[in-house]
Amino acid sequence: MSEKAVLVEVDGQVANIVLNRPHVLNAMNMDWVLGFEEAVQQVAALPEVRVVVVKGKGRAFCAGLDLDMYSRELMPPGFFDAQERGFHGLERLDKITIAAIHGYCLGGGLQLAISCDLRVCSTDATLGLPAVNEGLMPGMAPYRLPRLIGLGPACRLILSGQPIGPDEAYRLGLVDYVVPAERFEERLAEVVSLYLKVPRMAAIASKRLMQRAFQSSFDDALAEARELIAQCLASPEASAAAAEWLERKRQRRSGSQG
Repeated sequence: MSEKAVLVEVDGQVANIVLNRPHVLNAMNMDWVLGFEEAVQQVAALPEVRVVVVKGKGRAFCAGLDLDMYSRELMPPGFFDAQERGFHGLERLDKITIAAIHGYCLGGGLQLAISCDLRVCSTDATLGLPAVNEGLMPGMAPYRLPRLIGLGPACRLILSGQPIGPDEAYRLGLVDYVVPAERFEERLAEVVSLYLKVPRMAAIASKRLMQRAFQSSFDDALAEARELIAQCLASPEASAAAAEWLERKRQRRSGSQG
């Protein structure tokens, strides 16, 4: 029995979705997209998980479409819909999602990365959307990418198909952290640790409102914000933060009087 194209590894409050076709740089075939959709559904059902890290096994994050598959049958029926169910499911998770980018992050790999909340990028990474050179449009990247980095830079990346390096990606706002390749896992763990500290309800509420930023009117967003803030105020994390502030204030007063 062959190993799954996508794995889920859970460690306490962190779930790793691992792209597991290292022999082809984690290129996407039908097993990959169906496996990714299943992996997202699996972590969505784990209430203890607060951060989801998407990473690639081997030398690359994901090199995009499996060109052997493409040369034989182009894009199989159901491939695109399954891919987007997985990517959109990732976007809708009530958990913070982080793409851990190293090596090649091309085509569908970059589409996956921009479906995450945050992107940690190794200095050895190459990022790009070469679909136009293969006679394709890059999936839903023309929808997602302008929202992330603006229309002009998105046009350049999509219509030229040219790859860029980590520094340019950071300058454009395409990635959020650039870390040395030789310390990638160490620095990735530090980033994950940072976001594990974010109060859960505050993170969920913030994500939900940000997802409305480009499609809701201000009044609709304001109405939803009222409900979300009420949920935050009712959360145990908000009560704990208030109690912690009072304790710090008490200690400062005690210290000044001593």
